[in-house]
Amino acid sequence: MSADGGKPARRAVVRPIPALAGKPGVAGPGVARPVAAAPPPVPPPAPAAKPPRPERQRRPGAAGIAPTPEDVRACYRMFLGREPENDGVLERHLAQVTSAGELVNRFLHSDEYRARSGPRAEPRLPIGAPALAIETAATPKQLAAMLERTGRYWDQVGREAPHWSVLTQDRFRPDAISTSIDTFYATGIADAQLVEGVLTRHGITPESLPEAVEFGCGVGRATLALARLFDRVTGCDISPSHLALAAEQAAARIVDNVAWHRSTVASPMPAGAGWDFWFSRMVLQHNPPPVAAHLLAIAFAGLRPGGVAMFQMATHRMGYGFAIEAYLADGAGPPGMEVHILPQPAIFALARQTGLEVLEVREDTHVVTADPVNWLSNLFAFRRPAG
Repeated sequence: MSADGGKPARRAVVRPIPALAGKPGVAGPGVARPVAAAPPPVPPPAPAAKPPRPERQRRPGAAGIAPTPEDVRACYRMFLGREPENDGVLERHLAQVTSAGELVNRFLHSDEYRARSGPRAEPRLPIGAPALAIETAATPKQLAAMLERTGRYWDQVGREAPHWSVLTQDRFRPDAISTSIDTFYATGIADAQLVEGVLTRHGITPESLPEAVEFGCGVGRATLALARLFDRVTGCDISPSHLALAAEQAAARIVDNVAWHRSTVASPMPAGAGWDFWFSRMVLQHNPPPVAAHLLAIAFAGLRPGGVAMFQMATHRMGYGFAIEAYLADGAGPPGMEVHILPQPAIFALARQTGLEVLEVREDTHVVTADPVNWLSNLFAFRRPAG
């Protein structure tokens, strides 16, 4: 949906829910070898047979072989020149990747590896990438229709594959989640560490922000980890099934400073006196641009003096475009997981309109795609001035 003259804007790709069972791969045919005319020489005695190495499982739909804890340990030694801090960090790395290739890229792009190896030239979205033709201002009726369409998908996937809908890895599908539930919730620790790190960098303590809201909390993956930083946390989600599972986990893990809010068209976030910290990651991009802008406007307006909004949003994709009427006219089919763009200028304009100041903007395209040449995602941190 780039702005390329008079061409009509293309709407975002809508992907239906993948089948919940993967298909095994089929081995390709071998290559025939010519037969030599002369008899072959007598081979030397065969060495003692070694026990066969166990075959590593290839996950259906994954880009490569599934990594193991020993692979993570090897990456520490090879790329960082040291041993991992403990066994827990091995599981946290494994929870973030689906293939050995992704694991290697994770280490190659880490701050520690870059500090050891010096600056690297990496392909990035061109600095001269064109502006995108995106409509962001919608009527209340149009917003309601878009929210209803988005809600239908998340209600469905929340019932069919709730954990997979949050982290789309095979290990978190319904038929495998019973053995990986702890790994799933352990990934929320990384979100809490990210939040604490950004706040600390700006001299802000979580204790000074007692009321926190996480928008798009899903099954509470990050919410329960954030509850260890803030006095009170409210998780908001559009899926009743998600919220039910989140509440079950909070009770099972004895996390008693959380509350849950069912997001609706009329009340996407809790009503009341506002909040001190607002967080959303890997959520807003699944909403059409006018909906994402509407949600951010509510989030920004609800920040109390000194409050911080920290969120991730996909901000550019080469060729993306969004037209409201075309999108709504094409909504008769089954709902699917959508990924949309809200450009940086639109986000900064919303911040200005609600009186927020920019703390920082960081690139985090890796949370959306492995294609940083055509995509851009950013982590934003805004603050309402105190007083």
